[in-house]
Amino acid sequence: MLTSSSFEKEPLQLLEIEIEKIFINPYQPRKQFEQQQLQELADSISEVGLLHPPLVRYLAEEGHYEIVSGERRFRAAKLAGKKKIHVFIRLFTPLNSAYAALVENLQRVDLDPLEIAKALKRLSLEFGLSQQQLAIKIGKKRSTVANYLRLLTLPSPIQCSLKDQLITMGHAKAILALGGQEEKQVLLHDLILRDDLSVREAEQAAIKIAEKSAQKKLTYVTKDFYIEQLVERIQRQIGTKAAIHHKGKKGQICLHYYSLDDLDRLLNLLGVG
Repeated sequence: MLTSSSFEKEPLQLLEIEIEKIFINPYQPRKQFEQQQLQELADSISEVGLLHPPLVRYLAEEGHYEIVSGERRFRAAKLAGKKKIHVFIRLFTPLNSAYAALVENLQRVDLDPLEIAKALKRLSLEFGLSQQQLAIKIGKKRSTVANYLRLLTLPSPIQCSLKDQLITMGHAKAILALGGQEEKQVLLHDLILRDDLSVREAEQAAIKIAEKSAQKKLTYVTKDFYIEQLVERIQRQIGTKAAIHHKGKKGQICLHYYSLDDLDRLLNLLGVG
């Protein structure tokens, strides 16, 4: 929360101003807005008005304002054809405006992890802030800020999967545990998608990949690891010990049974009565 920041003590003013004099906050972390949701909000504003005015700050140019929070409402009002809207006005510095835009979205769980990461990196670079300073301002642990920033080091396909919600932040942290070794990270990412691994399973897979790569080249690790994963899936599916012996393009699948009844069960599973 930003309750410790001095700018929150400034009094609010409620004014009706021309919408063309309001500008987008360049530090708004959300860069894309879902068009259907905007249209639904615009229809609501046309019907009942703008119930919660956006918060803006004065710009240096007299009579102009910049959005601090409420950009979605501003865009919807514009889409609804409004020429003027009511806004709350408060004195903000550019830095505090940037913090407020980020915190508002974080509190509403309105950003994907990469949007948060990019916003934090921009704040760090443009205002010279340490991870600890960022953490204090947004009410998170320093390690959380560090984890967000590390997401930007992931290979592009993994970042895309995170943005498209094919993997979670937990999966991404498991992938990051493999360090900056792209081949291993991509291998784990592919396994997560292919086998629909949980976060816990992804963490265990990361440990196995790291252990194997310490002993063998990654090309062999990849082959061995896929085979191990297949064996584990077979064993879970049929409920008995299994093995795959692979050489070149050929091999054998070995299934164990421990009684004639167990053999009958396996044969039935295989469709052999």
